[in-house]
Amino acid sequence: MSQSRAQSDNACPWPLPPQGIDVPLLIVVFAMVGFGLLMVYSSSFIYAQERAGDGFAFIKKQLIFALLGFGALAATIRVDYRRWGKLAYPLLGLAVLLLAAVEIPGLGARVGGAQRWIRIAGVNFQPGEFAKFAVILFVAYQLDRKRDRIHKLVAGVLSHFLVPLPALILLLLQPDFGTTVMISVVIFALLFLAGVPKRYLISAIVLAGTVGAWLALGTPYRRQRLMTFIDPWQDPSGKGFQILQSLVGLNNGGLLGVGLGNGKGKLFFLPEAHNDFIVAVIGEELGFLGLAILVSGYLFLVHRGLRIAMNCQIKYQDNFGMLLAAGITLALGLQGFVNMAVVLGLVPTKGLTLPFISYGGSALVIDLAAAGILLSIARGPLRKAAPERSTYARAGHAAAKK
Repeated sequence: MSQSRAQSDNACPWPLPPQGIDVPLLIVVFAMVGFGLLMVYSSSFIYAQERAGDGFAFIKKQLIFALLGFGALAATIRVDYRRWGKLAYPLLGLAVLLLAAVEIPGLGARVGGAQRWIRIAGVNFQPGEFAKFAVILFVAYQLDRKRDRIHKLVAGVLSHFLVPLPALILLLLQPDFGTTVMISVVIFALLFLAGVPKRYLISAIVLAGTVGAWLALGTPYRRQRLMTFIDPWQDPSGKGFQILQSLVGLNNGGLLGVGLGNGKGKLFFLPEAHNDFIVAVIGEELGFLGLAILVSGYLFLVHRGLRIAMNCQIKYQDNFGMLLAAGITLALGLQGFVNMAVVLGLVPTKGLTLPFISYGGSALVIDLAAAGILLSIARGPLRKAAPERSTYARAGHAAAKK
């Protein structure tokens, strides 16, 4: 009987049936989006009333994008995640084209000193959010495809930076230094997980750190941002105003907060209260307890995502699925924790939103689509999909035949 079972397993590259939806992860994603809608409404009502004459202006837009995002999640969760590998190059090329389109006069929109948006029919779209996951998909696919050459410098390290380099350069030109650094960190993490030799990784990290330091200190506005981070009190009514108001709000919140809707920071004291600095509003209105619950949500998201990645490698021997799940998880988790660290004054201002929580339509839709892919990986590969396996799976399957 064991022999017939082994033959059956060998006949099918994916003998295990697809798993069900990861309900706990899905519940957390729904809860975070719902909580984000509540906090966007609380933090933006007065500002929207003053700016647009309609206190519901921002929350109505965010609700529409949330519905579109859940539609994207429902669509991506039904697609066999292995099919995304075939789209790695086209999606990266599309991301580069969209990032280049931002620089076209009349099409690109400048907001707050940065030109990061494409404006079409009155709707802003931020290509950087799309580029983030397009690069992660490309690197995951390439690392799987070149697994047998991972020990070589060009195939193991350089190719995973050189091909996405146009996208990273265009992000720097917007300028969007924070997203560029975050994508680079995720790429290094994927290289480590794929088994790239440590000597190459260390050399690449030293080189990237040198370039990053030069970019941070060689540009006047970034240098000023770093000086403000070190001592915000040197310009309390100017460059340091935002972080100081954030810390004031967090201090006012105490343990349990001043109550939902009762925060004062959003009353034109705290810039970007419904966007980059929404954590300050959460801390003021819901206190340390609210922030602890928020952090717990992201910790659970990271834990569950990395567990999905590990399960994909162990159960299905699928290197591509493992790397893609890890990349999506690290991108969402890292961006969330960096955003909170900025609000707490632990790192310089980066301009990164809080995934699933902050106001921003393109970010919410893309993040939910990525969450759908992560949930698709948790289900496992579908039987009816084409038998396109990773290099690691092909090697294991050949060994089983012998």
